[in-house]
Amino acid sequence: MGTAVERTMWCPKRCDLLVMKTKPNPHKFEWNFGASAFFAMSLISLYITIFNKTDNIPSYLGFLISGIFLILGFRLASGTINEYVCPSCKGVVFDIDRFKFFRNGKITKSSAKKYEAILQLLNDSSELSELQCPSCSKDMNSFEVLYKFEHKRSSGSFLKDIAIETAVDSVFGGVKEMEIEGCKTCKSLWLDKRKRLDLNRGRIVSNEEVQE
Repeated sequence: MGTAVERTMWCPKRCDLLVMKTKPNPHKFEWNFGASAFFAMSLISLYITIFNKTDNIPSYLGFLISGIFLILGFRLASGTINEYVCPSCKGVVFDIDRFKFFRNGKITKSSAKKYEAILQLLNDSSELSELQCPSCSKDMNSFEVLYKFEHKRSSGSFLKDIAIETAVDSVFGGVKEMEIEGCKTCKSLWLDKRKRLDLNRGRIVSNEEVQE
């Protein structure tokens, strides 16, 4: 995991300079020369292991080497995520595109729905925040997001899924509300560490769903 440090922008709360961190994005696949080279070496190692007639290399070692090359290829092929973190308050500024998850080269429906919902709430917001965008220095907008933690139904039993869903609601309290600051110009959000984790795990809920 590489980390680049760039201290050129102030935290929206003006408590410290932001630090840019770059992390691998397992949800995005980017084909490049380095990844191609490791994939090729993995296939060559596998071929040599299977068709090796000299017995100079133990089979288990050949498969191990092939597997290592394959893992390195996937690591290099992963996309990257850039976020700006405040060392003092631990708040994070990141692009709203962060919510887009890719699978087989396409954006997943659930992540696209979350992205569009948050973008719409940001664009519709008329309430100005006391915070300023660290990138363009314009006043950020404040808006409320309704979200809910949900159990992914995969057990195969409807009754069991309902029971687990009820348990999840009892623990996390059903629908929750979160206040977020965002920049309409830069399409970026400012969140503290806890809010970011909750927003990543939760499903955006509309007012109509709450009233039902």
